[in-house]
Amino acid sequence: MSRLVSRILLSMFMFPLAVLFYAFVMVVAEESQQGFGSRMREADMFLASDGLTWLVVAVYWCVLWRTAVNWNTSRILGTFLSALGAAIVGGLAGWSAGSLIGPLDAGFGVFIGGILAIILWLIATVFIWRETAAERAQRIKGSSKSAVTCPTCGYNLTGLSESRCPECGSKFTLDELLALQLKTDKDIE
Repeated sequence: MSRLVSRILLSMFMFPLAVLFYAFVMVVAEESQQGFGSRMREADMFLASDGLTWLVVAVYWCVLWRTAVNWNTSRILGTFLSALGAAIVGGLAGWSAGSLIGPLDAGFGVFIGGILAIILWLIATVFIWRETAAERAQRIKGSSKSAVTCPTCGYNLTGLSESRCPECGSKFTLDELLALQLKTDKDIE
């Protein structure tokens, strides 16, 4: 099994594990209330579960993909800013959901907002961490010295019978493709 397939499978297992962790934190919070005699509001229990679950999901997700992502300043900053944006959107959605139901069930709004924030952050990281055409071309070049890649999108053109990229549709003459390939090779070195 390749590393990519393993990562994809482990990514799929993350959601059931997150649900189990969320339920575990809720049970612990409920049990601790009875033991210490303090009454934690239901909304606070949901907020604590949301925060701890997001932390576990974020650590799991980052550790899982750490070697597959070309970490640079813009990706790191984008990851943190997307977390902030997801928390704001999730908070607004949770507040709206709580307002629609009424003040008696504010915990439901917090639950919805927290889960939405986690999902939005995961979706954002997929787009932020995606490799660029230049990174893809460099990765393909690194794995095979004879690889010919599309200068537009980085698709591996090795073995094709025509000089049109099946990925992006760009057309090149063989002379243009060779000249662009030599230029790209010099830029990488």
